[in-house]
Amino acid sequence: MPRALKFSFNNNEFECELNKIDRSKLYGSVDVETRDIDGNRCGLATLANDGKTLIPYGGTAFGYINDDGLWIERAELSPVNMSGEKLSVLPSSFDLTIELKEKVSLEVFLDHGARLCYSLGKDANFEDSLLKELIAGAIYSFDFLYREGVTADPAFIMATEDGNVWMMVGKQSKIEFVGLDQAAVCFNSDQDDEEEEVDEFDFEML
Repeated sequence: MPRALKFSFNNNEFECELNKIDRSKLYGSVDVETRDIDGNRCGLATLANDGKTLIPYGGTAFGYINDDGLWIERAELSPVNMSGEKLSVLPSSFDLTIELKEKVSLEVFLDHGARLCYSLGKDANFEDSLLKELIAGAIYSFDFLYREGVTADPAFIMATEDGNVWMMVGKQSKIEFVGLDQAAVCFNSDQDDEEEEVDEFDFEML
């Protein structure tokens, strides 16, 4: 069942269900089934390091141990920074009421690469004035955490002209621009009168 986020705009609160849009919903999907020579369906197994032990699917798992080699539960772990200082854990966005107050430009949105896309539905339960702004091209941004953690991802709320409301979650792109005013480096050789032997590139080698 889709989860819902709680929003607030102009002191009006409302909820919207998140429906994740992935490649399978857009383009469909294909399942590859492997069978043996007798037509029986094959299962996945892992070959152990000894080269002879087969571990069936579900036979391995991740675990956590302390410096003494003792098993510890995930709930006992605490996030720390590079200096060993404990970090504050931020709550999940599903446990909060998100106030939509930060409006961003299209350029700011395009500076981010979207990694998750959610449909909030057509004419979502948004406050009427907010929905009109979104349809007119406004984009609102907020911090989003699917589950509690130490860092949040930027999320954006926008809408198409026909009233479909979308939420994009991504990361800011780090792009370095190279200008044309960079000075070129010239090398002078004392053997300008001697031709260098250059091997011709043979495309048949590829």
